[in-house]
Order: sequence, then C-alpha cells, then structure tokens
Amino acid sequence: MNAKPKNFKPQIYQNAIAKFNQDLIETYYKRGKTYLKLKDYWTGIQDFNTILELEPSNTRAYLIRGYAYGELKNYQQEITDYTEAIRLDPKLAKAYRSRGFAYGILQEYENAIADFSAAIRLDPSYTQAYYNRGFTHNILAQYQKAIADFDQVIRLNPDNLEAYYHRGNTYGVIEEYQKAIADYTQVIRLNRDHAKAYSNRGNANMFLNQYQDAIVDYSQAILLNPQDIQAIYNQGNSYSKLKDYPQAISSYSQVIRLDPRLAQAYSDRGNIYGKIKEYQKAIADYTEAISYNLDDVDAIFNRGNAYSYLQKYENALIDYSQVISLDSDYGNAYYNRGVIYSYLKQYKNSILDYTQAIVFNPKSPLIYNNRGIAQNGLEEYQSAISDYTQAIFLDPDYGNAYYNRGLIYHHLREKQKSIKDLAQAAELYRKQGKIRVAESTLSKIHQLFGSHKVLR
Repeated sequence: MNAKPKNFKPQIYQNAIAKFNQDLIETYYKRGKTYLKLKDYWTGIQDFNTILELEPSNTRAYLIRGYAYGELKNYQQEITDYTEAIRLDPKLAKAYRSRGFAYGILQEYENAIADFSAAIRLDPSYTQAYYNRGFTHNILAQYQKAIADFDQVIRLNPDNLEAYYHRGNTYGVIEEYQKAIADYTQVIRLNRDHAKAYSNRGNANMFLNQYQDAIVDYSQAILLNPQDIQAIYNQGNSYSKLKDYPQAISSYSQVIRLDPRLAQAYSDRGNIYGKIKEYQKAIADYTEAISYNLDDVDAIFNRGNAYSYLQKYENALIDYSQVISLDSDYGNAYYNRGVIYSYLKQYKNSILDYTQAIVFNPKSPLIYNNRGIAQNGLEEYQSAISDYTQAIFLDPDYGNAYYNRGLIYHHLREKQKSIKDLAQAAELYRKQGKIRVAESTLSKIHQLFGSHKVLR
C-alpha cells in the first residue's frame, strides 16, 4: 500500500480537479458555440451534453443546447431544456422568453404569452419579450394588446424598426390607417430601403383614397424590389381608381409577366379593357382568367357583359347561364340575362329572369321597368302597366317608366292618362338636363295627339 506524501492536503487536489473541470467545461462551451456558428448544431449539442455530464446544474448549457435543438426544429426538446434551466434558476428571464418563442412556433400561443409575461415580470425592460408577446397577441387577433406591447418596445428603444413596422401592420388591420402611415414613415426614416414599409404605406394610402400618394409609395417599393408582385398589382388598382387606364393596364401586364398564372390580374386588366370599350381584349383576358379558375363567376359574368356590348348575344347567354349554375344567388346575372332575352324577343324567358332578379333587388325601379317592357312584348298590357307603376313608386323621377306607361295607355286608347304620363316624362327629362330626350318626348305627344291643352 502506497504511503501518502508528507504534508498531504486533499483540498488542494480537489480544488485542482474542480479547476480542471471548469476549464474543461469552458473549452467544451466555446467549442460547442463555434459549432453552432458553423451551423453544425448536432455536433455542438454533443459538447453541451458533455458539459451537463460534468455539471448537471449548468443553466447556460441548457439554454444554448435548447437554442441548438430549436435550430434543428426539435421544439419539444428545446422546451424541455428551457424548462430545466427555469427549474434551476426561476429568475432566468431569458429562459422564459426563449421557451415562449418555442411555444409560439408550436402554435401554443397561450403558453407563449404566459412565458413572455413571466420574462417581463422578471425584467421590465426586456424589449424582445414585449416584442414577441405583441407579435403573439397579433396572431390571436388581440390587436389592442399587441399595440400596447409594441408601444412598450418603442418606449424602451425609440429606434426599434421592427416594432414600428408591426405596430403599423396592426393599425392597418384595425383600419387606423393614419396611424399606420405614421409608423411606416418611422420605419422608412430608420431604413430608407425598407421595401415592405413603402408597399404597406401605399396600402394604407389606398384605403384612405389617397391614390397619388399610394402610387408614389408603390413606385418606391417596386424600385427596391422589382419582383414585388403585390406592390405592382396594387399600383395598378390605384391607377384604375384614378381612371389612368393606360398605366393600370401597364401595371397589370407587368404582374402577368411576373406570374402568368395569376387569374385576378387578367380579370382586372379585362375590366379596364371593358371600360375603354376594347371588348375583344377584355374577352381574351376574362377567358384567360377563367382558364386558371373555372369557377370564377365574376370573370364569367364580365365576359358575358363584353359579349353583350359586341352584340354576341348567344355567347352572353351562355356566360350568364354559367354564372347562375355556379352561383344561384348572383342576382345581376339574372337581370343581364333577362336583358339579352328581351333583345332576342324571348320575352317569357326575360320575364322569368327579371322576376328572379327582383327577388335579390326588390327596390330596383330599373328591373320593374324592364320587366314591363317584356310584358309589353307579350302584349300583357295590364301587367306591363303594373310594373311601370311600381317603378314609378320606387322612383317618382323615373322618366322612362312614365314614358313607357304613357305609350301603353295610348295603345289602350286611354288618351288622358297617356298624355299625362308622356308630359310628365318630358318634364322630368327637362329637369334632369336631358333636353334632347325631352324634346323628342314632346314631339311624340304632338305626333300622337296634336296640340293638346295638357301641353300648354
């Protein structure tokens, strides 16, 4: 048996071993962090495993290993490590904040908010915890709470760009557009190359009908990011609102070049072509939109309108009927199809469609007037008079309904009623500035009745 050296002092050796272990732990820690910087997370985790074997209470190792597990998307293990760090040190605000972030990724939002709130209680100046909690409140549509958290971030750090940006987004969601604009302006002050801030400020300006300002913002966003389809598309919408149709077409065309399968861009460009009466181009765009979305009832309906303007009534009928088969509550499709049936003198079908259109829009004098015309086409004169009378009841200034009813009364040889209605129509046309129509109506009265005292 070996004898102990003279003056043997075990504490000296124990201290040496402890120092050796600490040095070793620090070496593993530094190497592990280096692996993480190299994104070699799994190898880094092995070093932190070794640290925890040497020192199971090392909270720093749990924190950094938890981060590495998060980068590997092993969120449950990440949460386990942060939970252990919290058990070892319940006042570790960073562990709560990090665990809250992991809970957020797993969509366990209530747990996330609880952890962010715990971090804030431990450290009331923890800007990242306020920011993360605000972001989570946004996800839960708790917008005022989100704004309050972003307010705190900005109070603690007035140059926190992300807080202004997300607070601006939140103001946009709750339609406080002026406040959103102010926040995006702050973002741009802090970073003049923030393309999304320009784009989102453009959106807020557009919602406020400030279309010129919106266009300026979208132009800057596109300059910074020429592939920003949404900014280009919204710029087209703004040009459309200003009735700058060539520029709107240019914007929608650019969107289509970037994404040739974006049905809405074709449909919107088709709408512009319709407004400038380039119906063949409109039809081509609607057809393209429909090819990508066979159930796009608006595109089909609008194509029907374009066919109607070109007097391609059979094509229009097919489109309106397709709309109705896809959406039986599309009231305007019944009305427009009714108009086409009247053009084609298919009055029974026209009346059926107008009757259905009235179900969806019972206060429309136009529909009653047009159904009256169809009733007249079938020589159902009393029904026609009833419809014209209802149109006048809904709109006492509806000259066309008086005119049409007046002609029916003439046909039925009810002279006084006819003269009265035609004279009323002429007077309404005059008051409404439709001078030619008024004169034409007076001429019609003279033609039918000669110089009658009612006209004097």
